[in-house]
Amino acid sequence: MSRDDFLEGMSRAAQTVSVVTTDGPAGKAGVTVSAMCSVSADPPIVLACIHHESNSVPLIRQNSVFCVNVLLDTMEGVSNVFANFTDARGAAKFDCADWDTGKTGAPILQDALAAFDCHVEEIHRAGSHFIFLGTVADTILGHGNPLIYGSRSYGSPAFFTND
Repeated sequence: MSRDDFLEGMSRAAQTVSVVTTDGPAGKAGVTVSAMCSVSADPPIVLACIHHESNSVPLIRQNSVFCVNVLLDTMEGVSNVFANFTDARGAAKFDCADWDTGKTGAPILQDALAAFDCHVEEIHRAGSHFIFLGTVADTILGHGNPLIYGSRSYGSPAFFTND
């Protein structure tokens, strides 16, 4: 099996798009991810996978908090900023949208489809990524349709309606 075949195959697995944010003594950061999911409902735990070279990794580790902000299908621009597809870097990325502060201190995207405000429970390294497991301190629910990424492009599943 080739790496290219693996990457092409994974590109065909459509995923929701989220921005994982953190803030605290180490500073504010955020990164776009498509690898996040529920781990447990009792207690509520989510995971997010972030590339080991992301500038957000050391800040999440030191702050011990993160928020998974699930993006609406109208938020491609936010995704692009936090994926470093624009010139915005560091805390300047947060200028692209309006934010609140969660119970943990992590930034919560106003109007996100959902936000999971978490305390870091465990961190694991797997290949090129860190897996952050977070105990959910708060869940904020929005309305609309999720932003989906698959086959290297954005989309919106019209059959998902949360209005």
